[in-house]
Amino acid sequence: MRLPDDDEIYDVDQTYLGPPGRYIGRFRYRAILVGPFVFLLGLAFLARTGIGYSLLPVGLLVLGTIWLTGWIVDHTNQERPIPVLLSTLGHELTARRAPLRGDRSKNTRAFKARTTRIGDAHELPQGRRRWRSYANRAAVSKGE
Repeated sequence: MRLPDDDEIYDVDQTYLGPPGRYIGRFRYRAILVGPFVFLLGLAFLARTGIGYSLLPVGLLVLGTIWLTGWIVDHTNQERPIPVLLSTLGHELTARRAPLRGDRSKNTRAFKARTTRIGDAHELPQGRRRWRSYANRAAVSKGE
């Protein structure tokens, strides 16, 4: 069980308060390194997907970068650094899962029905007409 550190000096030591004489807001030192890296990854994603650098995608990227940087900084500390967080994510994504029994929906009749090949003679369904049936019969009658 981890207990939060209640030492005010420790909390102030990991927080950047801005240049002397000016207050630009509080943010942690880790955010100074994580934020630009996340933003550059987002810019590479925008370029790779072909979305482009217009006002809306870049604005959403800035908001997403702020949120993701805050989440990463909040979930990492000296005991759990960023590489450990990334390896945990990798292990969670690639872990073997036990097969679930009874939690899945049953297959519908459409997936249980046998399929036929094009050109095979088959009965028309009662009450419905299928263009495929007519096309198959026409193809067979022409000898294609």
